[in-house]
Amino acid sequence: MKKHFSYKTPRQIWRILISDNDKLILETRDINTKEVFYHCYELESGRVIFADLQLEEKFWLGIEAVYKDIIFFHKFPKPDLPGHKQIIAFDIASQKILWSNGDLSFLFVNDNMVYGFKQGFEERYFFSLDYLNGELIKEFGSDYRTINELRNKAEDEKDWSRYIYPKAFNNEENDLRIHEAIKAETKNLAIEGEVEYNLCGNLLLFNFHSKVFEGSYVNKFISIDLDDEKILLNEVLNANAASLFTDSFFVYKNFLFLLREKNEIIIYDIEQN
Repeated sequence: MKKHFSYKTPRQIWRILISDNDKLILETRDINTKEVFYHCYELESGRVIFADLQLEEKFWLGIEAVYKDIIFFHKFPKPDLPGHKQIIAFDIASQKILWSNGDLSFLFVNDNMVYGFKQGFEERYFFSLDYLNGELIKEFGSDYRTINELRNKAEDEKDWSRYIYPKAFNNEENDLRIHEAIKAETKNLAIEGEVEYNLCGNLLLFNFHSKVFEGSYVNKFISIDLDDEKILLNEVLNANAASLFTDSFFVYKNFLFLLREKNEIIIYDIEQN
């Protein structure tokens, strides 16, 4: 296991997304200045594609989805309302907005089509658009049954097999090596909350919070090679956490992602035997 590359910012890392073609997209936010920034890397090489990207809207902006290296952004109808409005299609390769639609709100994207809706007085009216140019393909009226079927189909077709996410450790785990390894690293600590873990081949990956004093926790990540019982990584992700953080790590293909202190992401290359 070797360090691939890392990114650190004075702002908070808000979202981490990976495109179909292995582009890493990071969303960072500055709560004080009310600005959002976007960054994109070629995951395999670590090459920066763009950094500190901002659109015309500087804060009330978010990502709906990334599809075939197109980022679909949305705006908010009002700062204090959670609903989404507008569809903005941004091309990673050209770093340009391909199209936008101010009349529709995003639902999902699949089979080269973006599905959106327009809110009527009592009903929603649904449409599909070409994902590359935003041209209208089909009007569905208020046929939410068909839209729900298409959305379920899109969800079923998503490939999550390349990801490994942490899960809560409990006594249902029947691999004694996992029990012994986690127990050895936590037995003398005041553990708070869940121990989160998963396996990547022969590698045990887990993180936990130990209480230092009231209202202060250390969040630590450990990776152990179960074949030779060797610790490969022992990283403090947060030295003085005021609360318990979940989902501090995940694996995509052969890359391990660690989130440290809410403002740093560290990526390791896992060399499988």
